[in-house]
Amino acid sequence: MRTIFITAATVISCLGFSPMALAQQRAAPVLSGPASVPTVTAPTPPAASVESHFLGNLSFKDGYASAESIQRLYDELDFQRGTQVALRNLPAMSMYGLRLSLARDLGVDSASKFAIFQATATSLMLTPNAETLYGTTFLALDADGPTVIDAPPGVLGLVNDMWMQPVEDIGPGGPDAGKGGKYLIVPPGYAGSLPASGYYVVRAKTYGAWILVRAFLDPSGNVAPARDLMKRIRIFPLAKSASPPAMTFIEATGKVFDSTPPNDIRYFEMLADLVGREHEDAVDPEVAGMMRAIGIEKGKPFAPDARLKGILAEATRVSSFMAQAISYAPRKPVRVREGSQWMAGIEGYPTFSDGHRTLLDEMIYMSWFATGAAKAMSAPKPGTGSQYAWTYHDADGQWLLGENSYRFHIPPNPPAKDFWSMLVYDNWTRAILPNGQKVAGKNSYDKAVRANKDGSIDLYFGPEPPPGKESNWIRTVPGKGWFALFRLYGPLQPWFDRSWTPEDIRRVVQ
Repeated sequence: MRTIFITAATVISCLGFSPMALAQQRAAPVLSGPASVPTVTAPTPPAASVESHFLGNLSFKDGYASAESIQRLYDELDFQRGTQVALRNLPAMSMYGLRLSLARDLGVDSASKFAIFQATATSLMLTPNAETLYGTTFLALDADGPTVIDAPPGVLGLVNDMWMQPVEDIGPGGPDAGKGGKYLIVPPGYAGSLPASGYYVVRAKTYGAWILVRAFLDPSGNVAPARDLMKRIRIFPLAKSASPPAMTFIEATGKVFDSTPPNDIRYFEMLADLVGREHEDAVDPEVAGMMRAIGIEKGKPFAPDARLKGILAEATRVSSFMAQAISYAPRKPVRVREGSQWMAGIEGYPTFSDGHRTLLDEMIYMSWFATGAAKAMSAPKPGTGSQYAWTYHDADGQWLLGENSYRFHIPPNPPAKDFWSMLVYDNWTRAILPNGQKVAGKNSYDKAVRANKDGSIDLYFGPEPPPGKESNWIRTVPGKGWFALFRLYGPLQPWFDRSWTPEDIRRVVQ
């Protein structure tokens, strides 16, 4: 008997299907979903070539960036983070630059060493005045622990932390109300025992703390009484209260010290050094995260490679241009009156917080051109302290330039119980302009300043004095931009209600 084997292929063939056709039919996927989806907010993939206003041309393949474009994006990310870190930490760099310069240039390397000076053009610090006597040092709470500041009556001062946040005022605006007293500055995280009485106890957020004290000259302009008063201050660790170490007073008038933060890679090197020395809670988490992204982290060395170092050097340079723009041409200037070129006041000073958020531009505005945050400045009292107005523009809204000549008219009866002052500053160092004169300014102590018949005063600015006006002239330097600060010491009510305001500086074409 013959056996016949019938395969599946034979059966399929008999039914009219080829094996290859059936295999193809089985392999074909069943597509039951959409091939595309309408979008509302989802981004579409980039084209093969994309032109960015900030980054130039970026190339993509099927939505993936090329290796070259990825590198360019990371470079830009590092640049942006570096720029924002530089801007956000301007107050800290102002503080740390001052601390380093006092130690390097004047030998003020401990709290018991106290520099005393009248500011001149050699005092490269941000917008000092030239008419009061300064005394300054830095506390080292990490090394010394709780530290006492024994302030005599009659001084006006402040204590700021290393991010220029007010710790406490000293003098009329502080708890001693101008009568003098002992302030006890306590380091962050300190859990030890403290005296129950006898001190104004204040807790700092940073280990470093800046002390600035001012003493007024007498009505004749004599500095000797102010210097004697300044030398009565005592600063010492609480642990050494029984036998405080002697103070060393360093005469710094006329000495050169440069506290101005750099705008090159040294800016980030200084910031990394400060972060490494400070309490871990000195920087808030978001800012600390931005720092970490560019290599600044407490407990780790700051060691950027050549690529990152070049990017950060450019970031700090550009950030200085941004900071100057924010400070000198603010988007929301607070003017002494509508239409005036004089500004007076910065929103959020001295903490630059509205209770919900940090006022970034206002913080940058302040810390670019000035150092120090005093609580009393936010709620001034007529007849006490000082008030300022500043301008970078003439009456026509043009920058103040050293090659031009100008006139500033001070109306009669400036509302100052103590005295008024006008000083001119270099627009990049923000220090008193080195102009060849003893100081680039005039004030009501100066008996040579001539008043008009109605009691008003005209001051003149320019490379050369108007004929016969030499005593009222402040020299400016061709090719150098400058700005002016007009100060009232012991400001009176007409300043606060703005019934008296300074006139704009007007260009004079000779």
